[in-house]
Amino acid sequence: MTIDIKAMLHRIVAEVFDGDFTVEDATSSDDPLRHAVRVFNRDKQDRTAIIRATYEWMDAFIPELNVQTTVFDYDDVEQEKEDELRRLCLVMRAYLRGEARIDQRRRLFRRGTVPVVSIELDGLEWRLGRNHWVVPYP
Repeated sequence: MTIDIKAMLHRIVAEVFDGDFTVEDATSSDDPLRHAVRVFNRDKQDRTAIIRATYEWMDAFIPELNVQTTVFDYDDVEQEKEDELRRLCLVMRAYLRGEARIDQRRRLFRRGTVPVVSIELDGLEWRLGRNHWVVPYP
């Protein structure tokens, strides 16, 4: 049985984000198999999260900081995919509520800094970056 990723994404997003958030569809017509939503905090207009999902991976992207995190799930178990997507949504909800720590780290090869977003959720620390991220597993 095929899992309807789009329906799952919209169901989990509706479950995690309450009336304090605005959710809009952000699926691109260029890639109809990659479903996406854009979420805004109504109180903090400068914060945005884009959550994308395909059958094999899900990611969360913060456009204003250009950082992300990705979770891969190659199984056909719908409950496991839902659990991973829910975790990503909870991390983005924490960011949108202002519960994240944003640090500036020096670039490795060029001048300047890059942002790294750290979010603690359920006693585990997620780190989102431009080219590197850490997804904790219990």
